[in-house]
Amino acid sequence: MIILTILMILAGLAMLAMAAGTPVIKGVTTIVWGTAGQLGSPAGAIVESIAITTKNANGIGEIENGDGAGVVDVLLDDGFEAKVTCVYDTAKTWPATGAAVTLTMPTPSGSGGTTPYACYVSGTPEVNTSRKKEATIMIPLKFRPGITS
Repeated sequence: MIILTILMILAGLAMLAMAAGTPVIKGVTTIVWGTAGQLGSPAGAIVESIAITTKNANGIGEIENGDGAGVVDVLLDDGFEAKVTCVYDTAKTWPATGAAVTLTMPTPSGSGGTTPYACYVSGTPEVNTSRKKEATIMIPLKFRPGITS
């Protein structure tokens, strides 16, 4: 009886191990998930989060007609600033200030593709440590159309 119970437990564990290999995605499958492959340098960096701030989110001004009514809103797509937080790996060579880094983000138009942005490191990367948690490094990036470094 004991041997049968042990065999049943081992069979159950073996089936659990086999089932854990490939996740099944259910529900909404069009939501962007995770940060894999978004930071181009250093290769294989584990990206924890990316926060993007548009440079001119609210436009830069309004032009009035001769009566004082606003007739034109001046918008300017002049790039963005990003803060990329990664797990700090001492075996990797992290980009220094001024280095070129490619940031690959989901296309904002909703077409499902990705868009690469040639960014540059705009400040000194900050290493953050705390108790009982892996160290992280925050890399400040800037994207300006036509400027790579």
